[in-house]
Parts: sequence; C-alpha cells; structure tokens
Amino acid sequence: MKKLLQGLFILTLFVGMTAYGCCGPCCNTCDDCCYSNCCNNCCLEPCDGYPFLSYRSQSVNAAREIAGWQQFINKYDMDSTYGAFSIALEYTRSFRPEYLANFFFGNDLDCCNTLIVQGSQVPIRNKKAWLADYFGLSPEFDGRVSFCPRIQNIIVDLNLYLGLDELAEGLFFRIHAPITWTKWKLNMCECIKDSGTAGFPAGYMDSSTTGIPRAKLPDSFAEAMSGTVTWGDMKEAIKFGRMTNCDLTKTRLADIHASLGWNFKTDEDYHFGFFIHAAAPTGNRPKGCYLFEPIVGNGKHWELGAGITSSWKFWRSKEYDDRYMGLWLDATITHLFKTCQCRSFDFCCKPNSRYTLLEEMGTNDFLIQDRDATLAEYEYKNNLIPAINWSTFQVDVKIDVQADIVLKLGYVKENWTFDLGYNLWARTGEKFCCDCCDDCCDCCCGCPSPCPSDKKYAMKGDSFVYGYKGESNIPIALSATQNCADIHSGKNYPPQSDMPGLNPRVDNPKEAFAGAAAPGTALSYVGSYTTKTSIQPILVAQNMLNMGKSPSAITHKIFGSITYAWKNRDECEDWIPFFGIGWEVEFAQKSCDCCNPCCNDCCNSCSTSCGTSYTNSCFSCCNGYNNCCNGCCDDCCDTCKRAGVYQYGLWLKGGLSFD
Repeated sequence: MKKLLQGLFILTLFVGMTAYGCCGPCCNTCDDCCYSNCCNNCCLEPCDGYPFLSYRSQSVNAAREIAGWQQFINKYDMDSTYGAFSIALEYTRSFRPEYLANFFFGNDLDCCNTLIVQGSQVPIRNKKAWLADYFGLSPEFDGRVSFCPRIQNIIVDLNLYLGLDELAEGLFFRIHAPITWTKWKLNMCECIKDSGTAGFPAGYMDSSTTGIPRAKLPDSFAEAMSGTVTWGDMKEAIKFGRMTNCDLTKTRLADIHASLGWNFKTDEDYHFGFFIHAAAPTGNRPKGCYLFEPIVGNGKHWELGAGITSSWKFWRSKEYDDRYMGLWLDATITHLFKTCQCRSFDFCCKPNSRYTLLEEMGTNDFLIQDRDATLAEYEYKNNLIPAINWSTFQVDVKIDVQADIVLKLGYVKENWTFDLGYNLWARTGEKFCCDCCDDCCDCCCGCPSPCPSDKKYAMKGDSFVYGYKGESNIPIALSATQNCADIHSGKNYPPQSDMPGLNPRVDNPKEAFAGAAAPGTALSYVGSYTTKTSIQPILVAQNMLNMGKSPSAITHKIFGSITYAWKNRDECEDWIPFFGIGWEVEFAQKSCDCCNPCCNDCCNSCSTSCGTSYTNSCFSCCNGYNNCCNGCCDDCCDTCKRAGVYQYGLWLKGGLSFD
C-alpha cells in the first residue's frame, strides 16, 4: 500500500509540475518552432480570451473504465485465456458556463458572461466594449450579448479486456472505443438597448460621398457574426470564429485506445503491472469555423505512452471469500504527437483582436503623398476583411504530456460491487510549430490555402480610408492605418477638439495629397479641411500574431458506481453477466475568481432558439443594463488560466465475464 501511495504521489507531482506553464510558446517568425517561454511580451495572459478550447477527449476517462468489473480482470493464478467485455452508455453535461465564457473572452466580459458591444459614437463608451463599427453595426449601436456555453455528450463505450495467461502468465490486452455524439451550444442572447439610426459617414467604410445608410447595415451582433453579412467595402463575410445560437453537433468514434501489459506481481490479494498504451485518432479535426466548435476525440493526435495498473485487497472476510475491500490504482501517461489543426490568432498584446477589421493595401497608384512630396509606400485597395479571415491558418500542434490517473476504493459483497474513487486528468499546454503544415488539405473550413495569402493588410481601426479631391468630391483611396487600434476602439473617436473624419490620429499622420505634380492636390473630408493619411502606413505581418498556445489543463473528478454480477448460476458458469450504474462529477482547476456568477440566473431565460430574431426581449436579463451585478466582476487576478471544463455524467455499464 505504501508503494502504491508513493507512486500516486510521484505521478501527481510530475503531472502538476509539467502542466503548470501557462504562457507561450510565442514565435517571432513563421520559419521556426519556438517552444520556449514568452518572447517579446507576446503571450496570452490569464485574463485574455483564448481562441480555442482543447477539450478533454470523450475517450479518456479512467473512472468509467475502471468501475464495476475489477472482479473479472487482472485475475490471479490463471492458466488460460479469460476476459470481460463491457458496454457503457454515458450522458455528460458541462456546468458553470460562466467559466467557459471567461475562457473565450477573458476580461472583456462584464457581469461574468456578458459582452458589451458599442459603436464609436456612443457617448461615454464602456472601456470593455467591443467596437460595433468592426461588425458593420451602427456607430450608435449599444447592446450586450450574454453567453452560457454548454457541452453535452452521449457516449457508447465498447471495452474489451483479455487476460492472455495462456501465452504468458500476467500478460493482458485491453482495447476500448467510445462512439460519441456531442452537442456544443454557445447559448448566445443579445440584448439591444439602441440599434442606432446613423449609418457610416462618407469615406469611413466605402468611397461614397454620402456614406452607408443604416438600412444597409446589419441589425444585430448575432447577424454580423453569422458569416452571411457584408457591407460597404467589406466583400468577404467572416469565415472563422463565427458565433451562433444554433446547436452544433458531431457524431464520431472518439479515438481507439489499446494497451498491452504484464502483471509481473500477482497474488490473491494484490497485483502490480505495467503496460504500453496507444491511441489512434478517429474523431474530427478542429477547423475553426466556429468559436465554440464541437470536437469528438483528441483533435486527431496519435498517442503513445505507458502506465501502471495495481490493486491491494486490504481486508477480506474470514467467513466469505467473496467479501473483501481494496484499493485499485491505474495511471496512464501519453504523448500526443504533432498533428495539423486550423487555428485563429490574435495580435500581440491585443486580446480578441482577431475580430477587428483589416484593410487591404497595395501599390500607390494615386501617388498619395504628403506636403513634402514624400510618397506613401502603399495605399488602400478598396477591400475590408475581418482580421480573423487573415489570422486563421493551419499549424502543427503537439502536447507533451497527458495523464489520466484513477484511485478507487472498492467493496465486494458476493454479487454486489460498490466503488468510490478519484480521477486526476491533466495535460501540458500545446506547442505550435509556426510553419504552415501541408499534410491536411481539408483542415480549415472554406480556406483556399493553408497559409495567409501574399496580399498586404493593415489595421483599419476607426480611420477614414478615403479622401475626396476637388469640388466634385472624387474619392481617392488613402494610405491611413491605425496599428494601435484594438478590439475596443480605434484612435480617431472620441473626438478631441478635432474632426474624426480628418484622421487626426492615424499612424504617422501627414496631410494627404494626390497626383503626379508634387505635392499633388490636397484631399479633404467631403469638401472640408485637408484630411490626413499615414506616411508611412504600418502593415500587419504574421510575426505580429500572438501564437500563444491553448493553456494547460487540470481537472479533479469524484465518481462512484454500484454493480451486480450474476455469479454462481446453475447454467453457463463460465459466462457471468454484470450490470451497474455510475456517476461522476468533474471539477476544473480555474484560474481565478474574477467572475462572480451573480448573473448566472439570466442564462436560461435568455436562451433563444436557432433562427429567432434578437430583440429587446432579452433586456431584462441584464439586470438593469447599466449596473449589471453592481460591478461584481473585477479584473482578473494574476494567475494561470486552465483549459478544463466542469461537467458531470451518469452511466449504465453492463457486460459479460468469460473464462
């Protein structure tokens, strides 16, 4: 017993140490693989949102696997092949949705699970608000979007254990393959306080001298994130990281796991053995189409590792051989090999910036220049795209260590078995190779190529991308960029004793001129004063992306089961059926208590069915809107974020033992 506890302590300590790192890797270029810690302050911090949730595979569940059939496996003093086959039907469901919402959006959330979306012309904007202009919403738009993410699984786990003592004493083989149906729902509810009446002003999002009227803009954040909406110069709808209130489901085989092992210490009251373990990926590969994307399996990683299996019956009835109590310990540690996955990335130091707007830049055909006739290196090319369409591409992903450790107390009384146990699951953070992988051509949904194109882009922010020439107000594309813009705001709004349409705070602002004769003709904001442009504009590059990995994960699970076996039957004693029920509750190791779930009651009331329009009917859930939860959600503490999920499960497990 002492050795078992020592072994469990060492494994737990090892996993805890290897899973602790929360920052990096971060790559400076697309040409190397950086597996070191943070570089250039380009790490995902605990309060930042993560673009991807690396969910525990439905096939990795040592608690469900060990429960109920210890009498029929790892037998003592056998000289022939024996075994057991079981089928487990389990339903699991996540809880504590506010922690899932925090994982994706970080400190941008207000009231634990609510995202504020406000336009550039909203007075006294909330500092956490996302800029509505990026989504084609009115500059006067003012709304909130609540998220209560939920994951549900129905799992049919097929499990086979074979004792191969006929070949070698203590030799065994084990295989299991869970068929899984999973449903992921973001449970997004939009509360619109003011949809706004203003459209976009001239030169802001297109070349029109009258701007874009409100009637040609989307009506809600949900509509803008559907992937079906374009407006102005935005010719390409958002393709990745979309948000929907629809049910997203997958049905797959969640990996095939197999172990070959040897119990080299066996006795009537104990056993100790080791095994090698491998897993073949049969689930689906992340494609990045949706922020809350359903995943079955481990994301297409091949796995290889090893483990131990052991037991100790520390009490046995002197009157009844079939009455005893013992401890069972199984531990499996694997390495998840490199695989190609599609991922979206933010810009360094700008959480959630993948949802900003980029402007396409190209040759300076209009000879944009400043008063000193210094030509701009690039000019705007009449095309706006969501940044995520550019910052989503294929990368090679690996996970160094994953551990699944289970310790169970079991009591057997004749035909009955009672189990109560603890399960630790942990994995280290992901590591990326920034090279675009080319071994999976169907990785990114709708992505024509695995890497960003050769087109040049810049951060638009709230800059005006057109100036106007002469009395006829001929639109001329500028070279204005805002490299310091983020998801919350650009730099021209709110006005600071100036006119935002004159681009006062673009990168390297200079008065804009155009034409062959230096310095050309002054460009204005629709007949007003001379507007400014960037001399020189600043382009975005892949080495500006935050290649921060999905963080490490640790969860703690308690479980129990009751099983009945039809032993000592008159017929077919070599075949013993058994059947039981079990439960489990899994607790994630959260990063901090920055989100008090005081608004959690609104989650259920705000859920709407797919396709229902989003109106002010949800407004009541925001608890007064302007004072939601009385400011209970403060900034995050400075600790490490984890990727685990709170969930519970119920299962039925039955099967046959045979000698």
